[in-house]
Amino acid sequence: MIEDPLSGPLTRRRSQLSIIAKILGLARGGVLKTRLMYGASLSVPQLDNYLSFLLDVNLLDAVKTAEKTIYTTTNKGLRYLECCREIEELSKKARVRVNIREGEVAVVTYTSAVDKMKVFSAFIREGLENGDLVDYSYPDGESETIRAKLEKYGIDVEKYEREGSLLLTSLTEYYVPDSRFDKEGAIRKGLNERAEAKRKGYKHYRSLEDLGDFSFINGQWQRYIDYWDDPRWETPSGPDIDILDYTPFVIDLTAFNVEGVSEAQLAEMLKAFLVGNPTYTVSIDLLEYTNAFSKLLGISHKKLVSRNFLLEFDPTCEYEKVINSFTKEAIANVEPIFVFTSPTSILHAFLAKHPAVKFFLLSTSTLTPKSKSENEVILPAENTTLILDALNKVLEEFVDTNVFLVFDKISELIFLVGFDEAYKFLVYVSDMLSQTKATAVFLLNKNAHEPNVCARIRGLFHNQLTYNEFGLRVVKIS
Repeated sequence: MIEDPLSGPLTRRRSQLSIIAKILGLARGGVLKTRLMYGASLSVPQLDNYLSFLLDVNLLDAVKTAEKTIYTTTNKGLRYLECCREIEELSKKARVRVNIREGEVAVVTYTSAVDKMKVFSAFIREGLENGDLVDYSYPDGESETIRAKLEKYGIDVEKYEREGSLLLTSLTEYYVPDSRFDKEGAIRKGLNERAEAKRKGYKHYRSLEDLGDFSFINGQWQRYIDYWDDPRWETPSGPDIDILDYTPFVIDLTAFNVEGVSEAQLAEMLKAFLVGNPTYTVSIDLLEYTNAFSKLLGISHKKLVSRNFLLEFDPTCEYEKVINSFTKEAIANVEPIFVFTSPTSILHAFLAKHPAVKFFLLSTSTLTPKSKSENEVILPAENTTLILDALNKVLEEFVDTNVFLVFDKISELIFLVGFDEAYKFLVYVSDMLSQTKATAVFLLNKNAHEPNVCARIRGLFHNQLTYNEFGLRVVKIS
């Protein structure tokens, strides 16, 4: 392990991954030590430190002659460079994701207490950046607000409308063009739009229908269900026979406002929307999920942001459910979430079902980062510096955004590197997070340590939770 990678103030410390990547990049075709020193902007002692490490782990090869030594990046080093790129890509992939897969229909419920446009904008932006045709129908009277919100969340509305990849239409314009609900006209229009999108080579037809409170049909939502359940959506005829809806070509998000709706009526509405196509229709309650974790603590999502929590848990209890709530809140608020855990952990098995969750998997069987899948990168569990650098990459990518973080296996880290090294790691992480909007949960198996160890770790956290057979308990929140 490199001896002094953390020297200097943390805010000015260069990422160790970046320095190693720079050295390996310079040495691709063979290079002298002087070239590495100047190219990587390192002093002789610093460079010697890095070279010693890179040679030990077989990322560099050194060929000595009577007059000089040539350093060359090994095949393993080239793979390391690729993994460094994938760590950066892993961060970028978490930027905008709504948990809806190809071919699925999401039925989303919301109230005025929820910033629905944060979710809708992410769904739209993801589609536009992915090469989809996005068709967005919205309640009457919201056109100006919607355009302003889309711009706020980073969507160049004028550009995409001009290109034809973003279609914005009010519900009345789409469904009630002549003062009456035109079911046949809306079906023809929808099938034609899907067929045209496919002919033009769009990757998906992405439909977002915000039905509001159904005021465009005088609140008679059952009339819309008749349109929703029409068999032609699944088995179109005529020239549209090859445009089967709910195949991977189509991604649907349908939303409606349930403010003031009774539980009985809501159950009836959801049954009507979901019962016909249960295999590919999913329900998302924004009001429930946007505060899934924070409501357990008795605070709002806004007050949750930027807090770091120590969660002391009993491993015999289902503590993963608490982290699942934390994950749901991140996803519902369209905020990226990264989990530092091990490949065989309960959390990894439990959270891997969420495509929006990105994992840094800490393993004792590797000395260098390795890509495992699209959403996972393996890091050496004993190299706290590389773990810190991966965290740096995430925080740099989301410098102006709240990012959710889970640090699992703190107890295992203590056993692997010793308490002093693990404690120093936690101090550095705390310092890094204090300069960001990140929200983090650190998990500590309280049964695995002496009381004095737990006490010292508690001293790093102003927000403390415990979870045992009696459930989640708030010890203190600053």
